Amino acid sequence: MQFLKDIFYVFFPNYCLGCDITLQTHESYMCTHCRHDLALTYFTNEANNHLERSFLGRVKIIEATALFYFEKQHKAQELIHLLKYENQQQIGVFLGDWMGNEIKNSERFQHIDCIVPVPLHPKKMRHRGFNQLDKFGKRMSHHLEIPYITQVLIKTTRSNSQTNKGRFARVKNTQEIFTTQQKHLIKNKHVLLIDDVITTGATIEACYDALIQIEGVSISIATMTCSKF
Repeated sequence: MQFLKDIFYVFFPNYCLGCDITLQTHESYMCTHCRHDLALTYFTNEANNHLERSFLGRVKIIEATALFYFEKQHKAQELIHLLKYENQQQIGVFLGDWMGNEIKNSERFQHIDCIVPVPLHPKKMRHRGFNQLDKFGKRMSHHLEIPYITQVLIKTTRSNSQTNKGRFARVKNTQEIFTTQQKHLIKNKHVLLIDDVITTGATIEACYDALIQIEGVSISIATMTCSKF
């Protein structure tokens, strides 16, 4: 069996998502060098971590985690850009497997009932053709054996890009742009709200404000990356 794998590898090599070099047979998605360039947060097993503290006094988050810090000109930023704008959806699979396994093995996240992504506005969805969180969320759903629910949280207003906005501008830009439907799907559930990048947290706040109106809902957060604030 290993011989067949080696033959297949010769003719159909895999390439690193970070630098495009040919991966070794023991590597998947990213080479060892690029993995070492990712600024890991280690939040999944850290109570009262940096991300959780950033929401104190704003919204009541049960648990929060991020895989990497989002830093300009660093590997995590490159991955997010490739995922969102170059349709490299295998990155979502890679990060979803990573996050799913981390959360599955964390005592802090044992009571999550379902996963809900931050949605795109329908017009942006049609233009892009996919939500960059779908592969991420579906792989997490697979590992955690809980549903991935896209029907509840809806973006009703197409906001301008959050890039290069300050905190006040971001909050203003996300006010009253999310609503909910089919509320019974998450009634009395502990929801894991997922996103790709959290900077000021304004988008998460806006999503929280919509979701928390549903009876019995509690909310935790998992994001691919977050800023150091």
